[in-house]
Amino acid sequence: VSSPPSPAQVRKALSGLKERAEICFFGGSFTCLPLPRQREYLDCLADAPPGSTVRLSTHPECISPAILEFLSSYPLSMIELGISSLDDRVLSLCNRGYRGEEALAALGMVLDRGFHGGAQMMIGLPGQSEESSFEDLKRLAGLARGRDLTLRIYPCLVLEGTALERLYREGAFTPLDVDRGVRWSARLLMLCRDLGLPVQRIGLHESDTLGASVAAGPYHPAFGELARGGELAMMLARESPAGPWTVPRRLTSLMRGHGGYGLSLLAEETGLNPQEAAERMTFVDD
Repeated sequence: VSSPPSPAQVRKALSGLKERAEICFFGGSFTCLPLPRQREYLDCLADAPPGSTVRLSTHPECISPAILEFLSSYPLSMIELGISSLDDRVLSLCNRGYRGEEALAALGMVLDRGFHGGAQMMIGLPGQSEESSFEDLKRLAGLARGRDLTLRIYPCLVLEGTALERLYREGAFTPLDVDRGVRWSARLLMLCRDLGLPVQRIGLHESDTLGASVAAGPYHPAFGELARGGELAMMLARESPAGPWTVPRRLTSLMRGHGGYGLSLLAEETGLNPQEAAERMTFVDD
């Protein structure tokens, strides 16, 4: 794991920008840093073009009224919390160190202060079921009540050299495969749409090192697109179980890409074969 850039390095990078930008402090629990260190990083915004904003991610246990009061003096576009799950059993098995109600309370504080909140949720965790994750979304929607809350959904991957890999090798943990992970994610996306919860990303950000470090689990470079294709297939099947279907042309890859995964799932959902499903689908400009 590489070291984070120093405040001086951040200032240098920002001073070279010509247009306003969103500066993101991700990959760690920002508000768990000592307050003077947080201030050093946030004060770097003075070197960015006018109108620039900050987005950060942090641990639910590192949110408090005092921290939010401190952050309120900076132009924050979003505060994201790495919640993972709201199921106490899942959180305990994952050694997250907090209960679901505590995570909800932290997120509630963020929203109550008028910040745009973010919740980073996961699927395929030890002890987690689809029903558990669906209940998580309903609790989040109940907390938001129309306020700005955006989600990220990540699949649980087994990384080399971790405690989870040891459990996997011992047969104590069975990770999802790609197909199950995609279908689970697609159903979550459907529920998010029904609940009015926007999802800004599904699947981990691809990097040069991620694929090489995965020992098991639903890893795919295009996981997000597969999940979006699954969501579209399930939506079409729900709205018109036998077709015909009209799909915006810009979504063609969700149906026909990756070996026609979305189209195959639509056929499965409707009891058709892929050729029949394709014949009942029309792509149009929108």
